[in-house]
Amino acid sequence: MHSYRVLVRISGAALFLAAMLVGAPASPGDKAGWSVDTDPRKRAFLKYVSVDQGPRLLVLGCLRDVDSFIVLSQHDPGAVPPNVPVTLVLANGAAKYTAQGKSEANGIAVGERGFASEIDVTAKERAELQRNLLAVLEGSGPIALTVGSWSRVLPTAGLASVIGRFKAVCFE
Repeated sequence: MHSYRVLVRISGAALFLAAMLVGAPASPGDKAGWSVDTDPRKRAFLKYVSVDQGPRLLVLGCLRDVDSFIVLSQHDPGAVPPNVPVTLVLANGAAKYTAQGKSEANGIAVGERGFASEIDVTAKERAELQRNLLAVLEGSGPIALTVGSWSRVLPTAGLASVIGRFKAVCFE
């Protein structure tokens, strides 16, 4: 399986999990909507799947054990040039979170591309991430996801029931 070059600092197990979380069909048990996967190493992955067993359109990964935060998203291959810097934007009303990354082949199927970003986070950066990202995730309206010229609207229905688990690992 191809791994994203921007994720090379993440441990092998995390890299494998992150690559499996985006661009691939959801696990057979994945239902449409928002979900969170956590593990004992203080890692949480908030995912959005648009249809039962469909592709994961967004993955936000908080890897506290290595002080890292990842953002992965599937997008239309023609919307973003390959291997050039691109910005992913999550917006909800006036709240906005941006991530810098690249669009790279995800290795699942020919022509599929995925956005990948990984940043190291200090305590100060984590506080800023918490303020900006949670303003989007906890807003009242739907979330606009944009990568290059590709965009989707992610409903927030069901997000409130799982966001607490993500916050507990990532920000507490």
